[in-house]
Amino acid sequence: MQIFKKLNSHFLKSVLVLVSGTVLAQAIGYLVSPFLTRIYSAEEMGELGMYMRLVGFFSALATARFELAIPLPKSDNNSFLLYKLSLRITKMVLLSLMVLLILFYFIKPLRLNEFVFGVFTIVSTLFVVYINLGTNWSIRKSYFKKISHQRIINSFTANGLKWVFGIFSMGSFGLILATLIGFIFSSFGFIRHFFRLNNKFKSNYSIKRIKLLAIEYKQFPKVNLPHVLVDLGRDLLIALLIVVFFGKNIFGLFNHSYMILKLPMVIVGASIGQVFFNKCSILVQQGKSTYGLMRRTLIILFCLSIFPFSIIFFYGEPLFAFVFSIDWSQSGYYSEIMTIWLMMNFLISPISSLPLVLKRQREFFFIGLFASISQIICFVIYPFFWGGSEDVFISMLWVLSISQAIILFGVICITLFYSKKGVRKN
Repeated sequence: MQIFKKLNSHFLKSVLVLVSGTVLAQAIGYLVSPFLTRIYSAEEMGELGMYMRLVGFFSALATARFELAIPLPKSDNNSFLLYKLSLRITKMVLLSLMVLLILFYFIKPLRLNEFVFGVFTIVSTLFVVYINLGTNWSIRKSYFKKISHQRIINSFTANGLKWVFGIFSMGSFGLILATLIGFIFSSFGFIRHFFRLNNKFKSNYSIKRIKLLAIEYKQFPKVNLPHVLVDLGRDLLIALLIVVFFGKNIFGLFNHSYMILKLPMVIVGASIGQVFFNKCSILVQQGKSTYGLMRRTLIILFCLSIFPFSIIFFYGEPLFAFVFSIDWSQSGYYSEIMTIWLMMNFLISPISSLPLVLKRQREFFFIGLFASISQIICFVIYPFFWGGSEDVFISMLWVLSISQAIILFGVICITLFYSKKGVRKN
C-alpha cells in the first residue's frame, strides 16, 4: 500500500483513465475472439498477423519517429511543428511506397489480391500514423480520455466487422478490411483535432523553425528509428521464416498465442507506458530523477503480471482449447512455453520510452540489435539443421523463450542504471 501512496495521485488517475478505456476496447476484441476462431482458420488469422506487422513497420518508418518527440518541447507551438514535420515525412514515404507498388504491378505482374493487399497496407499506414500522432499530442496535453475513446471506437468497429465478414465467409480479406475500417473510424477524432490545431498555430508556422527542431531531435530518426525498425523488421522476418520453414498454419497458431500473451501488455502496459512517458518528460524538464518513478512502476507491473502469466504457464493448453475451440489447443501449448519471455516483455514495455527522455537511444539501439539478432538466429539455425517439423518448432521455442527472458532481465537492470545516471549531457 505504501508504494501506491508514494505514486503521484495524478499519475494513478491518468493510468486508470487509460486502462479503463483500453480494458473495454480489448474486452470487446477478446469477447469476440472465441467466435472468430470458430469462423476463421489459423492460416487466415496468420495472414492478418502478417498485414499487421507490415502496417506496424511502415507506420514507424513513415514518421521517422518524430512523433515520439511531440510530448517533449516546452512550447505547444514547437510541439505542433514536430507534428507537421511528421506528417510531411509520412506523405513522402507513403507516396514512394505507392509508386513502387504500381511499378511492381506492371513490371513484375502481381495478382490482383496481392495488389489490393499492398494498397490496404499503405492506406492503413496513413490512418495509423494519424492515430499515433494524435495519441502523442494527447499524451502531451494529458487528454487521456481522448486516447481511451479512440481505442474503444477502433475495437468496436474492427471486431464487429470481423464477425460480420466472417459470417459471409470473406476469409482473410474480411479480417484485413475490418481492421482497416477500424483504423479509419478511430483516426477521425484525431484528424479533426489536427485541423483545429492547424488553424490555431497557422500564424506561427516556420520552415526555419521546423529545420531547427529536426536538428534538435535528430536522435529520433538517427537512433530510435533504426532501433524500432530492427524490432519491427525482426518480427516481420520471423513471421516470414515461420511461414517458409514451418507453414502458414503453425504461424497462425504462433501468432494467436503471441497476441494473447501480449494482452496484459496492451491492456495495462501500454496505458502505464504512455502516462510514464508523460511523467518522465515532466521530471526531466524539472531537472529531477526518474529512478524512483521507474522502480515503483516496475514493482506495480510485477504485481499485476504474476497471476495471469502463472495461469497461462500451468493451464495454457486446456484454456485455449476451451475458449477458442480444440483446433487452437496447440496455440495454448505455445503460450505455456513463451510465458516467461513475454512476462519479462510486459515488465519492460512500459518503461521502454525512458531512453528517449534520457537521450540514451544509442546504447539501447545496440542492446535491441543484439536481442533481435539472437532471435533471428534461432529461427534460421533450427529449421536449417533439424528441419521444419512441429517438434523442432517447439524445441526452438523453448530455447528462444528462456534466452530472451534472460536478455530482457539484463535490459531492465541497464535501464535502472541509466535512470539513476540521468540525462545524457550534450
